[in-house]
Amino acid sequence: MKKLYLSIIIFFLALTFGYSQIFNEAKTNLNGVMEPVGSWIDAGHNDNLDIILMGSNYIHNNQRIVSQLAKNSFNKEFVKVKNQFPPLTRGATATGDYDGDGDNDIIMSGISEANQLIIRLYRNDGPFHFTAIKDYFTPVSDGSIDWGDFDNDGDLDIIVAGKEFNGRLSTRIYRNDQGIFSEMDFGIPGIYDGSVDWGDYDKDGDMDILITGNNGGDPYTSIFKYENGRYVKLGLSLIPLWESEAKWGDLNNDGALDFFISGSDKNGYPVTYAYENKSNIVFRAVPINVRPLKRATVDLGDFDADGDLDVLMSGESLERSYTLVYKNNLGFSFEDVVAGLPGVANGLAKWGDYDKDGDLDILLAGITICYDFIGTVYTNSIDPPRKPDESPLFVDTYQPDRCGPYYYYVFSSCYCDPYGDGSNISYHMYISNIHKQYKSYELNYKFNDILIKTVPNWGEADRGYRTSNAFETREEAVKARDQVIESYKSENYTVHHIDW
Repeated sequence: MKKLYLSIIIFFLALTFGYSQIFNEAKTNLNGVMEPVGSWIDAGHNDNLDIILMGSNYIHNNQRIVSQLAKNSFNKEFVKVKNQFPPLTRGATATGDYDGDGDNDIIMSGISEANQLIIRLYRNDGPFHFTAIKDYFTPVSDGSIDWGDFDNDGDLDIIVAGKEFNGRLSTRIYRNDQGIFSEMDFGIPGIYDGSVDWGDYDKDGDMDILITGNNGGDPYTSIFKYENGRYVKLGLSLIPLWESEAKWGDLNNDGALDFFISGSDKNGYPVTYAYENKSNIVFRAVPINVRPLKRATVDLGDFDADGDLDVLMSGESLERSYTLVYKNNLGFSFEDVVAGLPGVANGLAKWGDYDKDGDLDILLAGITICYDFIGTVYTNSIDPPRKPDESPLFVDTYQPDRCGPYYYYVFSSCYCDPYGDGSNISYHMYISNIHKQYKSYELNYKFNDILIKTVPNWGEADRGYRTSNAFETREEAVKARDQVIESYKSENYTVHHIDW
């Protein structure tokens, strides 16, 4: 029996060890910080990512605020160089090419060593030289910043949210007109300890706003649609969170922006959700098997180069802090890769391919449960095959006719009581058998018609349904369908087969 226990322990240790080797710590001489202000940026003008990292730490109970610029010296090593940035903490930063000269500039905000609020835009004049431009912006702390061309004039504008010097909360948009910024008043609520993120969720060509945080006494989450020169709040029921971050991203590869959000509810409990964009009008919460975190940071990126968005997040659960990487298996199924990263609170975690090997590495900062200050880079060791740099001179452009019909299946999932008697509230997944589809949506209509007739509570349980990719052979479709079923079973869904 002891041998059996030992074998089990060795198995799980080996499993954890194997997963944890995905990310290995790079060599840096950065000081660890909490409440950081930081980002990846090509400061050296050599098409390689360097690091800006500021924040606070303590030496012998004495607080200090540091400002650091680290040069990417290759061979998985970063070396600090001199910089002209003010030391800041409890702030935010964002990079973007506001002047259209081909390099990323940087805007940063936060609290200085003199306890003053600062916000400053620096033009990237490289290598490792930045020039502060005219002060157009109202400084904030505990905030969020994002770039986006909201007015479609070809240059990047800025949205800034946070707490001003007098305690006032604001969310301000600054329009960029050839490098000159002017404030626009759209009446968007001010927040702090949250985030703002621009994205075109309805694919109408302009930038909508996803916002979450503390609006002055209550948690808040909303979407504002840009139309006819103004921002209009959507009448959606979204989970209100503070100590939160929300990011747009196409989580299910259907061509529409969904979003991922994590933070604290009003009672202090950590909450994490994915919201599926159903119709560019309706967003519906999707149950996901992801550890909920508050005081959260969230970043979306394809760390394993398989064509979908994975999740990097840090923050606090009810028992301790975590830094987690979730692989996206589509169908709103996320798998913890057991990355072995130090859990940080009051931190940041950002994707970036600093070694240009085709996969995403991690910039991580914050404070651990053991009160260690973290400020470092973790190198992704997956190293997917590179695509050829050169294309052949002559390409066979002939493609065989592919006009279908193709093989498909349809599936849906919900956390619901599908039979309406209160005895079976849990996670359910419904999936069809394989069919050829000759007309658009005919399988969806048939699938829904059967559900309505066979599942009494389907009207309330409905979470919409997804049609699979097209498969040229039935065998390919069966294999893919089996994988989807196993994925849902692994997440403890009850699988129901809808056959006809």
